[in-house]
Amino acid sequence: MDGVEPVLYPLLRRDLIAQGPRYVVQIGDKVIDYNEDFRLFLATRNPSPFIPPDAKSVITEVNFTTTRAGLRGQLLALTIQQEKPELESEKTKLLQQEEEKKIQLAQLEESLLETLATAQGNILENKELIESLNQTKASSALIQQSLTESHRLQTSLDQERDAYLPLAETASKMYFVITDLSKINNMYRFSLASFLRLFHRALQTEQESESTDVRISTLESRLKNMVYEYICRSLFKADQLMFALHFVKGMNPELFQENEWDVFTGLIVGDMVRKTDSQKSLREQFPSWIDQERLIAVALLKSTDSLSLSLSQVLVVQALRPDRLQSAMAAFASQALGKWMDGWMDGWMEG
Repeated sequence: MDGVEPVLYPLLRRDLIAQGPRYVVQIGDKVIDYNEDFRLFLATRNPSPFIPPDAKSVITEVNFTTTRAGLRGQLLALTIQQEKPELESEKTKLLQQEEEKKIQLAQLEESLLETLATAQGNILENKELIESLNQTKASSALIQQSLTESHRLQTSLDQERDAYLPLAETASKMYFVITDLSKINNMYRFSLASFLRLFHRALQTEQESESTDVRISTLESRLKNMVYEYICRSLFKADQLMFALHFVKGMNPELFQENEWDVFTGLIVGDMVRKTDSQKSLREQFPSWIDQERLIAVALLKSTDSLSLSLSQVLVVQALRPDRLQSAMAAFASQALGKWMDGWMDGWMEG
C-alpha cells in the first residue's frame, strides 16, 4: 500500500466504544469487537509513501529501505569478521569499555551533585566533603584519560578496517545494480538476504597472498563472478545480454565517456543531426557505400566525441551492421567483465 485508507482512522486512533465488559470499534458501516492485543502492520514497497499529516500522528513509520551507506557499513563489518576477526572483537571490546566509562562518569557527576545538595554547614570547612570532591575529581580525570585513549585506539582500528572499504563499496554498488532489474521485469527482484549469502560465500575464497590489496582484488573478482552467474540463471535468456551491459555500466562506469551510453540506448536520437545537417550535406560527408537508411546513425556516431576503444566498436557496428550488434555487445561485455564470463556469452557471439 502507498497510503492510509480513511476507513482505518477510527482503528488507528483507537476510537473505542465500551459495551459492557467489551470494547468495539466502528470500521465503515460495521461495528467490530476490539482485542487489546491487536496490532496492525501496513507495508509497502514504495520507499517514500505519502502519509497524510493526520495519519502521521497516529502511526509509527519504520523505513527498512536499504541505503548505500548502510549496506556498505554492514558489508564492511561482515568482511572484517571474516578477514580480521581480532579487529572486530577488539573494537567491540573498546566500545563496551567506553560505554562503561561514560556510565561511571555520569554516576560520579550525579554523586557529586547529591553530596553538594546534602552537605550541611559551611562547605569550605567540611573536610569530608572536600576529600570526596577531590576523589571525584581524580576519578573523573582518570576516566577522561581512558576515554581519550579509547578514542585513539578506535581511530587506529578504523584505519585498519578501512583497508577493506573498497570491497564493501564495490559490493554495495553491485547490489543496487541488481535491484535496478525490477524496472525491466517485476519478477526480477532479488532480496538482500540472498546477496549477503553470496557475499559470505565469496569471503570463503582461499587466501593466496598476504597482501591486502591482492586479497581485495581476488574477492571482488570472485564476487562479480558469483553474482553474475546467480543473476543470469534467474533471467530469461533474452534479458541476459541486457543485464551483462547493465552490469558493465554499473560496475565499470569509467569505460563509458560522456554521451556514449545515451547514443547507444537511443536517448540521443538522430534529430540532433537533422537540425544541423540536411540529408544532402550528410551524403556529401560520407562514402557512397553507406546506404541512406544508416546515414543518420553514422552521422550521430561521428558527432560523439572521445569514444573509448571498446564501446566505439560497438557503436560502429550499431551504425553500420545492426545485424551483428548482439555479437559486438557480447564481445564488449565479455572483454569488460573478464574471462570468467566467456561461457555465458558464447551463445550470443556465435554466428
